Amino acid sequence: MRYSLLNRFRGVLLGSFVGEVLGNGGYQGLVLDSFSFKDIKPVDTQPNPSLSAWQQIAACGTKSLINCGRLDWQDWLEQISSQQPSLLELKNTASCSEAALATVPIALFFHEDEAKLRQQLLQGAAIWQDDTQSQYEGVLAIALAIALALTEKLNPSTLISQTLAYLGTTQTPMAKQLAEVQTLLEQGAGLNTTLQQLRRVQSELYSDLPQERSPQSKLNNCPYISIALAFYCFLSTPEDFRLCVTRAVRTCYQPQITAALTGALSGAYNSIIDIPVSWHLAAKRIKTNGENWQLAESLLGVWLGVYDPSVTHNHQNLAIAAPWVIQRR
Repeated sequence: MRYSLLNRFRGVLLGSFVGEVLGNGGYQGLVLDSFSFKDIKPVDTQPNPSLSAWQQIAACGTKSLINCGRLDWQDWLEQISSQQPSLLELKNTASCSEAALATVPIALFFHEDEAKLRQQLLQGAAIWQDDTQSQYEGVLAIALAIALALTEKLNPSTLISQTLAYLGTTQTPMAKQLAEVQTLLEQGAGLNTTLQQLRRVQSELYSDLPQERSPQSKLNNCPYISIALAFYCFLSTPEDFRLCVTRAVRTCYQPQITAALTGALSGAYNSIIDIPVSWHLAAKRIKTNGENWQLAESLLGVWLGVYDPSVTHNHQNLAIAAPWVIQRR
């Protein structure tokens, strides 16, 4: 096994978190500058300004999975109600890219069984995704890529073809965008060219539809393009988390959601080990990050059947090193 499953779980949660922070332009004075976080002036007066509603909904979903050991949408909603009731107003309002981010914990928890993964994803997405978007290909595409990475089955050169086969269609807007990404990757297209081509494809897909039938088709607010860009940014440099996320931010196309999804994909494939240490240190200064680490470990524990959510574990931080390196003081 290339990386441990725990490190991949951590990579998905921390990668998505870091991507969103960068895509939002920074948090508590931490911003992206020349491929790294740069300290400016801490801003502690704004509670979680960079965390999107969908990232918070995903965190509540993770807690619900830990508590119940299964997908229980009522408990998920109760978790949200107890922490931030206003998020409940977002039911059936999400675009497919927002729903894909909200359902990332489901992809982690049911990654070993593709059939069950699809079933659980459709249930979870139905809670949040806009009723006018009856297709969930975006949610399924992101989740499948994460599942393949966690099971050591992700081959970057065949990921899109596997995804299209899983979706079972090549005719929907999402499928056509992914097919275009595959073509662009084979041609070695750059970031700007890719964005222009995806906009062109989207424009052609909806050119014959009445405006009322394509509320999400505006080229500056298309969720399919965000997901397609996440695949492109990941697959163009699959071994480099830093470059994947940085390029996603620099698309300037819904950068918060695009970078978060890119971070989740790259984090699943490369695990937390490939996330730069400097980004670890910067992220540790954000209060919610400590909770993300705990959720990754607890979620894996429940998945393995060895974690009891009714027991509180308060372990001291451990120092680990080679024999005879750590000495008594």
